[in-house]
Amino acid sequence: MTTSTLAAIIYKQGEPAVVEALELDDPGPGEVMVKIGGTGVCHSDHNVYSGYRRTDDLPTILGHEGAGTVEKVGSGVHGLEPGDKVVFAIRPMCGKCKYCSTARWNLCDPISSHQPSAQFRKNGKSYYAGLATYSEYTVAWENNVVKVDSDVRLDRAALVGCAVITGVGAVVNKAKVETGSTVAVWGCGGVGLNVIQGAYIAGASRVIAIDTNPSKFQYATRLGATDTVDASKNDAVEAVRELTDGGVDYAFEVIGQPATLRQALEATCEGGTAVLVGAAPDDGEVTIPMRHLFLDRSLIGCSAGTGRPRYDFQWLIAMYRQGRLNLDDLVTRTRPLTEVNEAFRDMEAGAVARTVLVP
Repeated sequence: MTTSTLAAIIYKQGEPAVVEALELDDPGPGEVMVKIGGTGVCHSDHNVYSGYRRTDDLPTILGHEGAGTVEKVGSGVHGLEPGDKVVFAIRPMCGKCKYCSTARWNLCDPISSHQPSAQFRKNGKSYYAGLATYSEYTVAWENNVVKVDSDVRLDRAALVGCAVITGVGAVVNKAKVETGSTVAVWGCGGVGLNVIQGAYIAGASRVIAIDTNPSKFQYATRLGATDTVDASKNDAVEAVRELTDGGVDYAFEVIGQPATLRQALEATCEGGTAVLVGAAPDDGEVTIPMRHLFLDRSLIGCSAGTGRPRYDFQWLIAMYRQGRLNLDDLVTRTRPLTEVNEAFRDMEAGAVARTVLVP
């Protein structure tokens, strides 16, 4: 059987997404169909939409940061049933690959773990889909979703699966920022804002937000930034060094560009750590002076917040319910799925912290 669903589709990169009806197969073995209750507009999706990240998998259905309600389950599914609320994990947790076997869940290899059987179709043609949360319904492997409490707001929980775990996780899971540390964050988009509030949660004494769009600083300060630097008017490295008497303990690059990654490293103090969080271009390269590393500085990468979705999603949602994690100020605007292109334009203009689409 199939289910009719509206979905946001990219037929040609650099052109607007098209929202139209497709047919979606019922879930196969080990799969679940989810009715989407909210899906965040992430820069990774914009990279596909704009053509910044080239793909030959066209037409493709966008979306990966989402939450919803289980509609149907395939054979062999354990621990999930219709009516359960779930958050999507951008990496699965197969429990069998070398990464899962060594507790590096964020690196689980989805291709070798599971080949999806359910497909989106139209007139006999199949459409490429990852998690495909820019749709009224989608089908995912059971290991790509995490069950959460039934009273969780889906339009808030959606952010936990990507922006929140990637940002907060970079601070607490990867860098392990200590109480009293100083932190600088390059880039105040959805993930960067969560690095900022992750540093606030970790007890950093100073959190410096850096961006070329000063309109984003209103969100940064709400989420824990103590200082802001407009990099369009100031030398960001010099400004950070002046504010911290020589450099920060931790610097996070959440843009994905070689120049800003080098700036982040240069803004650390001796013994400091720079962390690449932003999605880097495939051909991106960075050149750094060896003397920085010689003086006990570290340059490290972080994928998906070095997260453990089944564990981390629960405490992050618990902190939100307790008022200790701010998801409400992250959601600047809510739009229907049919306004996906307007949501991308809002992102390009820097007019939002995060837009959530509600199909």
